[in-house]
Amino acid sequence: MSEEAIQESGSQEVANTGAASVGFLDSLPEDLRNEPSLRNFTDPGSLAKSYVHAQRMIGADKIPLPGKSATDDEWRAVYSRLGAPNDPSEYDISFSSSSMGENEIASLKTALHQAGLTNRQAQAFANYLDQSYSEGMSQRESAAEDARYQGEQELRQEYGKAFEQKLERAQMAANVLLGGTEIFDEITLSDGRMLGDHPAIVRMFASLADQIGEDSLEGQTTEMIMTPEEASRQIAEMTRQDGPYWNKMHPEHDSYISQVLALREYL
Repeated sequence: MSEEAIQESGSQEVANTGAASVGFLDSLPEDLRNEPSLRNFTDPGSLAKSYVHAQRMIGADKIPLPGKSATDDEWRAVYSRLGAPNDPSEYDISFSSSSMGENEIASLKTALHQAGLTNRQAQAFANYLDQSYSEGMSQRESAAEDARYQGEQELRQEYGKAFEQKLERAQMAANVLLGGTEIFDEITLSDGRMLGDHPAIVRMFASLADQIGEDSLEGQTTEMIMTPEEASRQIAEMTRQDGPYWNKMHPEHDSYISQVLALREYL
């Protein structure tokens, strides 16, 4: 091979090597080289795929997003395209609990329709309301039971062995004054317990029973049981400094001693 041929072959190889080293972006016209949207493409094939995908999307069914000044009707058209019903009555939602009546459900459907929710979204919201209602009911029932128990313990400590009798006499007084005790089980207080479970109500009617008198209380117990307070008052009265309790020469001294001991044991 002649020296000129060798030189020409070497020049072609250098030219080919230089062309191969030119990047994809460098091969584009100068006004496109710095285009940010093209920086992720490294070869013509990836650019072509992206172009084909974009062309296909142009023909797809799209929902234009209304602008800031869009009217309610324009947004309603978007909601309808997304699957929202045309009328609130078309919502098919259900509640597992009886937390809402028919009128409340109708009002809820109207609100859901105004918000543009689909039926699936509306049912998800209904499920949330169901769960919230169930949890709230459980908490209220627990709080009511705690309040009822605390009230009962308060009265048991106050009345002692006379607790059951005091309740019975309170009910008797209610029968005389109110014609029955139904009101105690019909009125729910703010803490969840019934009216008849509140200690103040029991005290009031138990006190009224004492004022009414034995003859007016049908079925009243003949032998009264003392409360701790009544026993304490009797002990204080029997142990007065000027009484037989402290006077060994008094004929009732031994009787007073025995009665006070019995009362203290009762307490």
